[in-house]
Amino acid sequence: MRPERQAALLKRFMDFRGGTLPDHAEHSARNPASAYTDPERFQRELKRLFCERPVPLGLSCECREAGSYLTGRIGGVPVAVVRQPDGSLRGFVNACRHRGAPVLSGQGEGLRSIICPYHAWNYRLDGTLRARPLDWGFDDVDKESCSLLPVAVAEKYGLIYAQVASSAAISIDDLLEGMQTELAEYGLEGYTHFETRSREWDFNWKLVVDTFTEPYHIPALHRRSIAKDYDFRNSIWDTYGLSQRTVNFRSSIDAEVSQKPEPERRLLPHTTIEYYLLPNVVLTHQIDHVELWRAIPIRVDRTLVSTSLYAPEAPQTDAARGYWKKNLDVLLRITENEDFPMMAEIYRGLASGAVKELIYGKLEPALVHYHRSLDRLLA
Repeated sequence: MRPERQAALLKRFMDFRGGTLPDHAEHSARNPASAYTDPERFQRELKRLFCERPVPLGLSCECREAGSYLTGRIGGVPVAVVRQPDGSLRGFVNACRHRGAPVLSGQGEGLRSIICPYHAWNYRLDGTLRARPLDWGFDDVDKESCSLLPVAVAEKYGLIYAQVASSAAISIDDLLEGMQTELAEYGLEGYTHFETRSREWDFNWKLVVDTFTEPYHIPALHRRSIAKDYDFRNSIWDTYGLSQRTVNFRSSIDAEVSQKPEPERRLLPHTTIEYYLLPNVVLTHQIDHVELWRAIPIRVDRTLVSTSLYAPEAPQTDAARGYWKKNLDVLLRITENEDFPMMAEIYRGLASGAVKELIYGKLEPALVHYHRSLDRLLA
């Protein structure tokens, strides 16, 4: 983030500290419990939010070289993205045209062709079928009709988006609605993917994003862990159409403003900055690295949470690798022992039918805006 933007955001924070009311929503909001528990709404979300719209799949640095690949699920559809020899990306439904087996898993590099692990059908990197063992047994099925099914893919600003229900070109600029100017300043394409860890939870996918939208819970839920490290009262919030960004400040900002003259003050080492990429991804810059949190719907009451950490440069030593591993360990120790178990308890209460609605306060503007944005897309 360029210094001028950091200085402007820091001034807003200092104004809050000086008595200006922090950023807030115009009104509080109420959301029915059914927004999280209704199976029919869940199916509508899969169709409208995940299949009919482009969805963030990952960062460009996860498949940088020709022959590298990234897989995921979008609205229940298995998807694979492969870097081509010319540097472009191709996306496919991650299912062999023979019997539907996934042709790739996880992420990796060094592909010269794509070989199905079930019967060894062999595909070129562009998804066209190259060869079939015992091909005489399929001589009445032409190879041209057996290419991997295409999925629309686009990348820009270091982000990769995919759309499964359309082959039309994806405009990432239209999706980000102005946020891209700020995101471009990070140079995400130059980062290095360190590690991704995933775990399934018994709650609705939207509760993952809800976790990140407000620091109001920090002094209570995280009182024994990170509460002392944050100023939870004075967050910055900005919207970009349906998208948004929040800036939450660490207690270390006090030394920054007290010990340095204004032109030398820097924001990034003392903040957690979160960009909400609709519908289900939170891109976070935290101190000295970037994280991607993906909430992948499985059922209305079951979600896969995928957490990726990206370093500004590839770690070259065991000490550097240990440093980034410790960062990811700490992230998941907090979320998996404090945040997500609470989300599971919340979901059980909502699913019981006893809790009819949730209340989002004016001091939780990102939470209000997120659900209003989803409702507008669904409508």
